[in-house]
Amino acid sequence: MSVESCKKFLQATQDRPELAQQLKAATGMGEIVALGGRHGFEFTARDLIEGSTTFAGGPARRQRQEQAPPRSGTAFYHHEYELADVPALAPLIDELPRLELQPTTVDMAAFRAEFREDDLRSTSDSPADPEFQAWHQRMAAAQWRDGADSPRRDFHLVNLDEHVDHPGYADYFDAKTRVIDLLEGVFGDDVRFSGSLWYPPSSYRLWHTNENQPGWRMYVVDLDDDFADGAETSFFRYQNPETGEIVTLPERRRIVRFFKTEQDPEKLFWHCIVNPTIRHRWSFGFAVPEDWQARLENA
Repeated sequence: MSVESCKKFLQATQDRPELAQQLKAATGMGEIVALGGRHGFEFTARDLIEGSTTFAGGPARRQRQEQAPPRSGTAFYHHEYELADVPALAPLIDELPRLELQPTTVDMAAFRAEFREDDLRSTSDSPADPEFQAWHQRMAAAQWRDGADSPRRDFHLVNLDEHVDHPGYADYFDAKTRVIDLLEGVFGDDVRFSGSLWYPPSSYRLWHTNENQPGWRMYVVDLDDDFADGAETSFFRYQNPETGEIVTLPERRRIVRFFKTEQDPEKLFWHCIVNPTIRHRWSFGFAVPEDWQARLENA
């Protein structure tokens, strides 16, 4: 009956606007299963896989979500603002305390043990370097693991959306839903959460392109405190695919950043994120429409 319960939940997401809105805040199967449970629909991740493939309304909805945005002549660059300086987005600041979890369900001793100094050093390499490309291809072929039971090496961070059993998760998810409401007022109903990540001290996301998720992304970045030394910060680093230039963006509290990823091999947007400090860093990502800038200016 749990597959049937899943199908009823999927139907409810089309019939009940408040539930459809909450679904936009979910980024993985665990969150969708938890959302169903909050509304009285009991099913498992396996049920979700089976139910979504046979549910009449499911395939069309997924197809719409997975379509790449229209191609444009936009060159690769980034846009970055102080969150407080963007009136349409400034209300997000009030939700940050509810979003910035440090889940007690994370085994921090195990997390620290998985740190790899050699992997961190790779963020100083150029993605265009043949030696780096060979290493990257070998690791990708091994799914970034040294063995079947080994942790992934391409990211050393915490995906908050995987911790649905954390005591503060319900309030956190409610805050995510309110954020979607706010952003739809700016960007329209195409906006959705793409990820919520906690970067504890000495964490990183290695070079990657997100080529399987093309389009514009918006990231809200915050930290638990200011940096004691302005020269030692967390940073976002990318390679300009047109010039090969490596661009490093030192970070500060409460900023919002926009950038675009593409699938064209000549336009891949290689980027990485590093927090080598004692501060805690959070980033909340969103898929936004191609004309995000015009919408933001007109909001």
